[in-house]
Amino acid sequence: MKKRVDAGGIAMLHDLDDCTGCYGCEAACRETWHYPFDEDWMRTIRRTPFLVDGKLRNYHVVAPVLDKCAKCYGEGNVPLCVSGCPAKALMIGSLEVIIDEAKGRHCNIYTA
Repeated sequence: MKKRVDAGGIAMLHDLDDCTGCYGCEAACRETWHYPFDEDWMRTIRRTPFLVDGKLRNYHVVAPVLDKCAKCYGEGNVPLCVSGCPAKALMIGSLEVIIDEAKGRHCNIYTA
């Protein structure tokens, strides 16, 4: 039986067009919580670049562990991974707000 992760109703938006794959979100999460190096609370995955309509496209994906994200979000502050993202590619909030923000964007929505 799979264990259901409770993230307290939050969701994260990751804008694929804006993300540069800088690993800033990963570093911010580790700096905030000082978790062991054998754990990942936030992971940036760099994908192989590819061509879209003749233009080179870099494609990076973040992989948050939203039950861990709920700790930052629950304190009422904007998590450092979001506020420190130089590309402003991350947003966190309620699923309803994130769905509204996602309209017309090339993005991923993570929820748990």
